[in-house]
Amino acid sequence: MADPQREALKEDTLPSGHTAKRWPIGRLAAVLLIAIILAASTVTYNVVATFLAHRWDAAQDRDPETGILAEAEPIDLGPEDADVAVLLVHGFIGSSTNFGELPNALAAKGYRVRALLLPGHGTTPFELRGTSDSEMLQAVLDELDTLKANHDRVFIVGHSMGSALSTLAASKNGADGLVIAAPYFQVTHQWYYILSPETWTSLTGWAIKWLYKGDTFIRVNRKEAKDDILSYRWVPTKATVNADRIATQARSPETLKNLTCPVLLMHSPDDFAASPKAAQRAFEQIATEEKEFLWLENSDHHLFFDYDREQAIQATLDFIARLANS
Repeated sequence: MADPQREALKEDTLPSGHTAKRWPIGRLAAVLLIAIILAASTVTYNVVATFLAHRWDAAQDRDPETGILAEAEPIDLGPEDADVAVLLVHGFIGSSTNFGELPNALAAKGYRVRALLLPGHGTTPFELRGTSDSEMLQAVLDELDTLKANHDRVFIVGHSMGSALSTLAASKNGADGLVIAAPYFQVTHQWYYILSPETWTSLTGWAIKWLYKGDTFIRVNRKEAKDDILSYRWVPTKATVNADRIATQARSPETLKNLTCPVLLMHSPDDFAASPKAAQRAFEQIATEEKEFLWLENSDHHLFFDYDREQAIQATLDFIARLANS
């Protein structure tokens, strides 16, 4: 005959009358061991990544007074009293130099050109780690207001995340025209990601503090141009979360329905970084009827450095000239 006390030790009786077997000690130990290994690996990765980020940062050439990386300074070109001004807004972890020859081409047309340096950019990734998405947007709005106060017409040209920020700025404060090149409204999804990059960031961002960006992720088909594209190599994960917030706001119906100025959108169908499909969806929702979508077939993400760079620059010049002279 079974001993009731011994049977009670083997299983728990639930209020419903069903019974639940206890996990074997070995299984609990295995789960605990896996959790410890994952936690230790994450801590080790963060320590090593932080060390490497510091080492990379210390090796960069920068202005000792401003802390700005060499050649990443804001750009001011063209006559200060020009009727037309153009504000250039660079992309995520980039700098004012990310427009190639476009600033000089614009200045040669007699426009006042201002290529800003976004907060947290062109200095150190550790500064970017403490920079919010709202600070970046406010910097663009402030630059736009300053140009509006001193010039009759103001156009905005954005690249990548700078396109998202430019879309938000034009939607909020208006502009005489907007050029968005390779706009970052969402990351391009690759089949092997399984989940979207935004989902991975939200799931792991709280634990993983740094991501490494090697040459592979400087997306330009013209390989010799990679050395000319300034970019942080170590990226704070927190900053990618902020970039996603900017993209989400920029592609929202509320933002796009308030975008009433003329728009030129340029994109590569093979852009590895910024989703062409997301750009098409956003373009369809832009309120203005005066809008144009231009595909640049031979380029990747950095349009102003790639094989279609002359076409991208000329399209920008033609767009602004047509509106400025109308």
